[in-house]
Amino acid sequence: MQKKIINLITYVLTFGLCAFLIWFSLKDLQPEDIEKIKFSVSKARFILLIPILIMGMLSHWSRAVRWKYLMEPLDMKPSTLNTFFAVMIGYLANMFLPRLGEVIKCTVLARYEKLPADKLIGTIITERAFDILCLLLIFVITIVVQVDLASEYLVTLMDKFNSVKGGGNGKIILGVIVLIAVILYVLRKRIGNTKVMMKVKGVLSNIISGIMSFRHMKNKKGFVFHTVLIWSLYFGMIVLGFKSIEETSMLGYKTGLSVLSFGSIGMIATPGGMGAYTLLVNEIVSLYGIEKAMSLAISWIIWLVPSLIILLGGSISLLLIPIVNNKKKDVI
Repeated sequence: MQKKIINLITYVLTFGLCAFLIWFSLKDLQPEDIEKIKFSVSKARFILLIPILIMGMLSHWSRAVRWKYLMEPLDMKPSTLNTFFAVMIGYLANMFLPRLGEVIKCTVLARYEKLPADKLIGTIITERAFDILCLLLIFVITIVVQVDLASEYLVTLMDKFNSVKGGGNGKIILGVIVLIAVILYVLRKRIGNTKVMMKVKGVLSNIISGIMSFRHMKNKKGFVFHTVLIWSLYFGMIVLGFKSIEETSMLGYKTGLSVLSFGSIGMIATPGGMGAYTLLVNEIVSLYGIEKAMSLAISWIIWLVPSLIILLGGSISLLLIPIVNNKKKDVI
C-alpha cells in the first residue's frame, strides 16, 4: 500500500513538473507572438513531415537491430519485428510511466520470444552506457565547432550574475556556494557511504561495465554502424525540422548539434521530454538570432513530430504484436 502511494506521489510530481515547464515556456507569449506562430505554421512545409517520419521510424528500427547485437553473446536471437515492437512499446510506456519503459520493453520481448527478462535488462544497461558516451561526444563536438558562441553565452551568464551581485545578493550567493563546497568536502566520507551516493556509484559502475562489454560483442562493426546511424537520424530530423518553417530555415548543422545535445537532456529529464525539451530547445535556438516566438514554434514542432511517431508507432505495435505472434503459432 505504501509503495502504491509513493508511486502515485511520484507520478503526480513528475507530471506536475511537466505542466509547470510547459506553462513557464508559454507564460511570456503575447497576442502578437501567437499570431506570428499561427501565420508561420499556416505556411509551413508539411511535405517535410514525410521524410522526418521515415527517419524517425528508421531510427527506432535501427535501435531494435542494435539491441539484437547485444543479445547475441547471451545466445538470444529474437526476431527483428518483435524486437522493434518491444522498442516502440517501451517508448510509448515512457511517455506515461516514468522510468518503466525499459523494463516494459524487456518484459514484452521476454514474453513473446520466451527469453529471460533479467538478462534482457542487463543488455539495456550496455545500450544506455553507449548512448551516454555518444551524447558526451556530441556535447564536445558542439562546443568545439562553436567555441565563440559558447564563450559568448558564458559571458551573458556572468553578466546576469554580476547584475544580481550589483543588487547586493552576489556575495550571499557566492558565500552559500563556498559554504556548501566546504561542507561537502568535510563530510565527503560520510556522504560517500549514503544510499544516494551508493546508487550513483552503482550507476557509474554499470555504465563502465556496459561500455567494457563491447569487447565480448560478436558484431562490433554492426553495433557501431547502427549507433552512428541512430544519432545521425536524430540529427537529420532536427535539421529538417528547421527547414519546415521559413523563419528557421537558415539554421544549419551547428544549431542542430546544440539542439541534439541539450534536447537529449530534456528528453531524459521528463517523460517523453514533456515541457523540458521545448523549454531547452526554445532557449538554445534563440541564441542563434531567432526571435522568441519562432524559437518556441520550432521547439514544439521538433518535439511533437517524434512524439507522434512514438504515440502512433507504439500504439500500433501494442495492437500488432499479439496478432503477429498468434499467426506464428498457427503456422507452426
